[in-house]
Amino acid sequence: MAAAPYRPPWFGNVGVQVLAGGAAVYYLVQLVLKLVDGRWGEAFLSFAWVVVFGYVLQESLRARRQTRQQAAADRQAPAGEEPAGPVD
Repeated sequence: MAAAPYRPPWFGNVGVQVLAGGAAVYYLVQLVLKLVDGRWGEAFLSFAWVVVFGYVLQESLRARRQTRQQAAADRQAPAGEEPAGPVD
């Protein structure tokens, strides 16, 4: 099994999600406009940016969900016991 990816603590922040989502929507609109104008090279670059920012948004949402699940598991763990976490 692969090791969990490293995500900095700020990665699950709502601001990161808003910026990544906004950038993905912006480049998606640019992609459509450039395809309509027939500028294929610039459209490909806009597509690449949509993929990058979409991935950042997806991973940020996943990191936030995992952080919430870990916090809920830590609250439910009995006192004096180690919380159940990933085994290295």
